[in-house]
Amino acid sequence: MAIERVKDPVCGMMIDPVTAAATSGYKGETYYFCAGGCKVDFDKDPEKYLDPNFVPAGMGDNQPKRPWWQFWR
Repeated sequence: MAIERVKDPVCGMMIDPVTAAATSGYKGETYYFCAGGCKVDFDKDPEKYLDPNFVPAGMGDNQPKRPWWQFWR
């Protein structure tokens, strides 16, 4: 049985919604996060992360990669 994964809108990590570290509701949708730090960033400015042109850190060709531990703030 395959696990359905969802994308953390802040860092781009694919995660299992059942075991997500945090969730946040916005405009009637539930968003799932790999860590509390991603939820905190999202809650500060959800529209930034929901913009179709937003590229999560480390996901673009010319962007510096953010170490995973920086998301655990």
